[in-house]
Amino acid sequence: MARLSRRVQVASAAGALVAGIALSACGNGAAISQAKIACDRIDHSIRDLQRATAKEGTPEGAILKAKAQSELLSALAPAAAATSADGSFNALMTTISEAGRVPEALLVDALAAQCKVVKSNTPYLAS
Repeated sequence: MARLSRRVQVASAAGALVAGIALSACGNGAAISQAKIACDRIDHSIRDLQRATAKEGTPEGAILKAKAQSELLSALAPAAAATSADGSFNALMTTISEAGRVPEALLVDALAAQCKVVKSNTPYLAS
């Protein structure tokens, strides 16, 4: 096998570095985009849960509560995609996944705080 010149080795390493940075930037943008989709669904879920609470004990309240649960669970797929692209979104995905075991009302504060960070201009900094 022929030995590569030092110049070719440096150029190859630099190209790999640039490609890695570019690909990580794309993945990060995709992760944020997916997390924002999840948070939009979470926002709808929280609004429906608040409306359901106001109509507690009525058929409409029960329907709204079921709709809120369904909307929250529909946020799991984009949250999982965000986590797959960027592990820093794991807390959001994990919180959503607890909706099958924990009443949604107990998750609202955590979900709202996590989505506040996702929707901020600096999604990696809690404010």
